[in-house]
Amino acid sequence: MSTLRHYVMGWAGILGCFFFGNAVVAVTHIPLPPALIGLMTLLVFLIVRGRPAEAVALAGAPLLKHMSLLFVPAVLGVTLYWSDIQAHALALFVSIVITTIISLAITAISADKILRAKPEKPQ
Repeated sequence: MSTLRHYVMGWAGILGCFFFGNAVVAVTHIPLPPALIGLMTLLVFLIVRGRPAEAVALAGAPLLKHMSLLFVPAVLGVTLYWSDIQAHALALFVSIVITTIISLAITAISADKILRAKPEKPQ
């Protein structure tokens, strides 16, 4: 019974953040997807808590396991805008390459600083 309670509490937390994101976008008209606002809310909650919530981890595991299926609608939706993609192909290509280089550089610099700050364990 405890596992069922954890599933229900985890799903309530995930859906609560999702609906909170919908409410925030409806009230403030922020030009961001409601699901993104909900994910950021969940992230802040987990950071403030300091450790992953067991219920959220248990409820989110099936979603993470089958995440590739969740991207199918987005990928298929790209075909609706194929003419726009072709019209702006160079700008899209340049922006994707530049942002990828920037994100890789930031990741490398962050990883380097984290690894240098970590004390070495004696062997």
